Amino acid sequence: TIQLPDSGDARKTFLLALERLAERAHDVELLMLVVKTAGSWIVAPPGAPPNLQPKERASLLLKLGCVEATSAPRLHAAYLAVAARVLADESLPGREMLLPNPPRGTPSTAATSGPLRLEAGLLLGLRSRDAATRRAFSAHLSRAVGGSVAHRIAHVISSNENDSGPAAVAAASGAFWLRQGVQVLLAATDPDQPAAVCGA
Repeated sequence: TIQLPDSGDARKTFLLALERLAERAHDVELLMLVVKTAGSWIVAPPGAPPNLQPKERASLLLKLGCVEATSAPRLHAAYLAVAARVLADESLPGREMLLPNPPRGTPSTAATSGPLRLEAGLLLGLRSRDAATRRAFSAHLSRAVGGSVAHRIAHVISSNENDSGPAAVAAASGAFWLRQGVQVLLAATDPDQPAAVCGA
């Protein structure tokens, strides 16, 4: 078992090295070790070793999202299992920094930390080939954003109006989603009614 230093520069250096491995390594077995090790720390209950700080937890999980660039399904599954645990466990400190759309009442420091949102992991989960994984991430999106077409469209628009917009677009840039998005918009319109700008 890999032990994380309790505090100080050694801890920061170790976490930084682990994040760099997640970003730059290409060996699947090495990446699996990184995901399993960091993943066990990320989902550990508050106060349990290594007692990650909220920002450490959020930063580690986001760096693990780099495994999406690999073509190893079992590596994707290992990462998504960690991401799903974080999205489901409301007791984890720092979880609010990762929500795709922070709920009302979330402190502004968390609500405005766009780069710390889990857009890439959420989108990867929604595109998973495993039906159970897709359902789990879709259920979270419905709870966080809303299930109606209007709520989903409003979320996409608002995401592109704040700091998380570029990150969200970049996370989806490898998927052919525009056609489906246009189809959703067209399906939500009433062909018998004239189009109008809201409030006009």
